Amino acid sequence: MKEVFRSRDGALIGFYQSILEDADIPHLVRNDPAQPAVIGNLIAAMLPLPDFWPALCVLNDDDYPEAMRLLNAVRDAAAAPPQDRKCPECGEMVPGNFSECWNCEAPLPTDDSPTRE
Repeated sequence: MKEVFRSRDGALIGFYQSILEDADIPHLVRNDPAQPAVIGNLIAAMLPLPDFWPALCVLNDDDYPEAMRLLNAVRDAAAAPPQDRKCPECGEMVPGNFSECWNCEAPLPTDDSPTRE
């Protein structure tokens, strides 16, 4: 069994856990305060030390490289800021996280919407 991720953020642990589930990689969460009350889990929930935070682990050591590849790909994709785009109506450069042009308020095409030429 190898640890692939540790965090006090239960939602992030759950998100990464769902990625491993989708890939059919057997795993478990150590120090999970959501599990039935066990003294160790209760202590872990109360201590702010990283050693006691929930830890996502793969059960088979052979699955470790694939699990790390999947989790790193998701982390890296989330960290990359969206690219700035040119408004098809007025030609202004618009930050990638905008859904419409700041200048003319025209809706910006999404990756899956057709673009005008």
